Amino acid sequence: MKRIIPALALLLAVCLPLTGCAAMLERTWSGSETHVDYPVVEEDSTLRVETYQALVNALLYYVNEHSAAGAIRLYNYAGEVEADLERAREQVTERDPLAAYTVRSLTYTVTRILTYYEVEVRLAYARTAQEADAIRTVFGQAGLSAELGRMAAERESGAALLLSGFTGDAGLVDELFRLAWYGDPARSDREPPALEAAFYPETGPRRILEIALRWEEPPEGSGDYAARLEEAASALLEAHPPAGEGYTLEELAALLRGTAAYEEDGSTLALAALAGEPVSDRGLILAMEYLCRRCGVEALPVLGEDGSLWLMVDTPEGYRHLPAQGLIPPADPEEEPARLLYTDQGMTALGRRWNTGLYPPCPEPEPVPSGPPEPEAS
Repeated sequence: MKRIIPALALLLAVCLPLTGCAAMLERTWSGSETHVDYPVVEEDSTLRVETYQALVNALLYYVNEHSAAGAIRLYNYAGEVEADLERAREQVTERDPLAAYTVRSLTYTVTRILTYYEVEVRLAYARTAQEADAIRTVFGQAGLSAELGRMAAERESGAALLLSGFTGDAGLVDELFRLAWYGDPARSDREPPALEAAFYPETGPRRILEIALRWEEPPEGSGDYAARLEEAASALLEAHPPAGEGYTLEELAALLRGTAAYEEDGSTLALAALAGEPVSDRGLILAMEYLCRRCGVEALPVLGEDGSLWLMVDTPEGYRHLPAQGLIPPADPEEEPARLLYTDQGMTALGRRWNTGLYPPCPEPEPVPSGPPEPEAS
């Protein structure tokens, strides 16, 4: 969060039109008023205000500057000073994202001096000015997903994000992070880190999201995991070329069934599946996802409400679900493998539940009309 020099900020607030883009106004709480008065500076750097909204903006200004103290003079003030000060303090500390995140306490004293009120403001902070400056701005769920993917790729331990247009809770943040994690099987050489999320304030159109990630030590020898996964996939695909110009989903699934050894408690790594080692459902899904992406087939990881993982793949008939059961080699080589692709209705019939708002629909195919078309009425 970029802060600005106090004198310059106040000069801009006075000289620019009210619709200007001074940095001081970026965190101003938006109420129902159509007109906003901004505090102006007197000769001794004390803020002068005359309305309630200007009082709120004065407090926000000190928060924006990470000031430990400040002075406000109320001239021609028509409201109840003590009651409005308390209301403004609550509005700032409980509704403004930066104040809710950084301010530990905001106190004040009021003195009546002839024609005005002198308000001495004192602030204590739970975050440093450097931590406030490090807050990154993110727009919407798509922007948050991209930022979480970057954090996963760079193994960040935490971040503070100013969110606009995101109404989800901590559970959705965790789900989006895990989707970003499993969206790149080449870095899934371990389980995703534990994520903790907190919002400041808890609700509202603009909030600061604080994320903490607890990373475990990487498994021994996992430093070149991506390179070894690439090598194993290349060798497998070169040894089994496609029948046509490109691999079909059925060909990739058959290739994986002929290579992997399934065990319920086996490895969760895609590399283990491609190397013919015992793997679990998750290992099969990550291996299939990696092969699909290598061969130009769109494949999205899907997290079930029970913690299970499967894929949603793009087919000529539209998107379809691809659970792990269709990738498990049958116990008897003479048996047909399990069904590979499912619609939403089919997955629901299997007892699977997922956050449908995060994925495209997989509808039932349109019925094929039987018989010749009826003649049009004359």
